[in-house]
Amino acid sequence: MSAWKGTIIRAVVAACLVSLVVSVGLVITYRLADNQKEDYYRVRKIQVETAAAAVDYRDIEALKGTSNDIGTPAYEKLLDQLTRIKRSDPHIRFVYFMRPQDGEMIYLVNAEEPASHDYTSPGEVHEGATPEDFLVFEGKKPAIAEMEEKVTNKSGTWITANAFVLDKVGKPIALLGTDVDTDRALSSFEDIKHVGLLFNTLGAALLALVSLQWILWSHGNKKRKILRQEMEESLVKLNTELKEANKIKLDFIQLASHELRGPVNAVNIAIQTAEKVLAPKLDDEERLLMEVARSGSSRLIDLLNNLLDITRLEAGDFAFKPEDVDVCDLVNRTVGLYEPLAEKKGLCLSAEMPKGELGAFVDPHSILRVLENLVGNAIKFTRSGSILVSAVEDDGDLRFEVKDTGPGIPVEFEDEVFEKFARYVYPGEHATQKGSGMGLALCKGLVEVQGGRIWFETVEGKGTTFFFEVPRYQETECDEAGDKG
Repeated sequence: MSAWKGTIIRAVVAACLVSLVVSVGLVITYRLADNQKEDYYRVRKIQVETAAAAVDYRDIEALKGTSNDIGTPAYEKLLDQLTRIKRSDPHIRFVYFMRPQDGEMIYLVNAEEPASHDYTSPGEVHEGATPEDFLVFEGKKPAIAEMEEKVTNKSGTWITANAFVLDKVGKPIALLGTDVDTDRALSSFEDIKHVGLLFNTLGAALLALVSLQWILWSHGNKKRKILRQEMEESLVKLNTELKEANKIKLDFIQLASHELRGPVNAVNIAIQTAEKVLAPKLDDEERLLMEVARSGSSRLIDLLNNLLDITRLEAGDFAFKPEDVDVCDLVNRTVGLYEPLAEKKGLCLSAEMPKGELGAFVDPHSILRVLENLVGNAIKFTRSGSILVSAVEDDGDLRFEVKDTGPGIPVEFEDEVFEKFARYVYPGEHATQKGSGMGLALCKGLVEVQGGRIWFETVEGKGTTFFFEVPRYQETECDEAGDKG
């Protein structure tokens, strides 16, 4: 090989290495700038989310969304909060509260001085609002902080960070927005790119060192890829094995529950028949033993039914079949079913329903299962007083309530109420009232798989109210969704 030829080859190799180094450097530079940008966005979202969490939702609710709000205590308090937010970060240009009203997105409070040409008065419509801006308030998007890049309006081009003020039940009622001038916000990221280009130029001059570094980096990168691939394959295998094990467990529980239900029902019927036939011949102790046997068999049937339904829900085999029903009839049927048991304990069980029919297209079996569990629990744990069952239509949903005057739920147990096998033994007179700990878990599963939610409010020593909501008109595919889980 001639010297020229070798020189040319070395020059070509060096040129290729320089090009590679420059390319890698550019990628790293832009990625670093992008990471810095993402970090900046994350900080902005945390700032605005923290600020929104500090807002008293009652102040927002007190505003009418008109110029008459100016000077009111709620308006002045919110204005002071916005002013402090603006002063806390010199990059923030605008900060404001908005909310939807009469189909428009309107301003509630703006931190701008009234004399400024950028000032927006309460009730002024935000002209740049899009249909997506209303999705959070309509419950179609989660109420989480978000960033919007390069939002252009009459005042310029901005990077906007939005968070939502939530009421006591977690429903978004207002938007807190902060705007930063695009050029000011992105200038530091452009500086990072310029510095990166300078270092790329210096790196090209240190060809040998950069080449060696690149070789070592490639070797390490290849090892990382192999290791990551092995880890991913192991995770996939482990996940598959866990799914298979869980399916075997659910199949076993479902089979066992199904096979046990027949014999247990037969035992329960036999006990009830024996109790009726032998009642005149039994003394007090024998009657007590018979009642214990009947109560135990009934509890076992309830346990098997709940266990079977929960495993079907978890396995995706619970079929929902919506049909046209009268919700008033479902509530009245539940009250009628449990009225004798309530009267036996000296409790007043009643229903409160709107006048006339309350039509809906839902699965009556699942609604009745939830109502029966809630009413049964209320009777079980209420020593004296009353239990009220009601249902109303609320913005396209059905909201059911079961209110009792029982002992309430202790604070330390509130987070565990809807967990499987969670039970709380009340001291004293309520210590004997034990359940399987599966009824409320089943209620939660039945409600959530229909796209609803269940919650409760309680005052210890005074009573508890359980609420659950489901769509009033469910699609006919609801049973297919239930099958798929």
